[in-house]
Amino acid sequence: MIFQRNVWYVAAKSEDVDRQLRRRTILNEPVLLYRTERGEVAAMQDLCPHRFAPLSRGTLFGDIVQCKYHGLRFDALGRCVHNPHGDVITQRMHVRRYPTAERHGFIWIWMGDSAQAEPERIPDLSYMDAPGTRTVHSYIKANYRYDILVDNLLDLSHAEYLHVGSFSAGPAACSKTSVNEERNDVFVVRTMQDGPSLPHLAHLGERIDQTLNIHWRPGQVMNFEIKSTPVGDPSSNGHRARFSHIATPETEGTTHYFMSTTRDYAIDDPKVDAEAALRQVTVIQNEDGPMLDAINAEMHGMELMDMGPVLLPVDVGAIRVRRVMKRLIDEEISGSQNSVSATRSR
Repeated sequence: MIFQRNVWYVAAKSEDVDRQLRRRTILNEPVLLYRTERGEVAAMQDLCPHRFAPLSRGTLFGDIVQCKYHGLRFDALGRCVHNPHGDVITQRMHVRRYPTAERHGFIWIWMGDSAQAEPERIPDLSYMDAPGTRTVHSYIKANYRYDILVDNLLDLSHAEYLHVGSFSAGPAACSKTSVNEERNDVFVVRTMQDGPSLPHLAHLGERIDQTLNIHWRPGQVMNFEIKSTPVGDPSSNGHRARFSHIATPETEGTTHYFMSTTRDYAIDDPKVDAEAALRQVTVIQNEDGPMLDAINAEMHGMELMDMGPVLLPVDVGAIRVRRVMKRLIDEEISGSQNSVSATRSR
């Protein structure tokens, strides 16, 4: 599997990166994460260039990481600053540093060409930080591919069968899915008219209308807004929920899965925080997870379209995203090849 590299990925929740040395694999690359004494995030290749020992097994002295195997020391920029076996420090003794940024409760990392790592390209999730709101983040280490997860999230018709009793009470009388693409973003809108209500929406009546808006962006960042109203009422009269799902590839077969919910009530109540996080994680682990594990096992690492799947109208969003991702990866590969060719011709 080829990954897009010149894009911002979520590496971790902000609260999970501290003064401890932590290893996180992203796009098959081992990354060392920690905070400096000033609270800034350091991210470098988690591999000592001497005998390839993980630096995350080392010791932190101030902002300096000492390899536990032979004592080489590296600063927060990945530069070797001390060689206890002689005074010589060569360029090969430095380790790769990854650009990072901290926004919206996440640590973002750039795995590609550092010269292109512009913070302005981080998806705007400012609604998570808006005054009068509270956002709760959760994390799951998923043992299935990121593209399978993204397919699942962009097709919310599965909720009418897989999530009956949790996120759904069953199919609506009439449902429709539409997709729009703007530059590299994909927008999916699913309207569900005259469907059964859930207990937490009982105040809207036994039958409700719902509109679900999904905004997908490269880096596998997906924002959701669902509006529920009594049948026939305008959406402005009903209940609104906002949440996000972010799928950062760990390897070809595993995913760092970040989830968030944003609310505008009980914003200072830690009990509500815990309940919101538990509800979202529980549904994913108990309902989506087993199904995606099974699908992942059946696909044996093959690409979806190479398997000749039967496509349904509800697949249009996921297929559009797959096409955008292929185009972006192809453009990235073509750009790298052109750069190499230009260098050789000089």
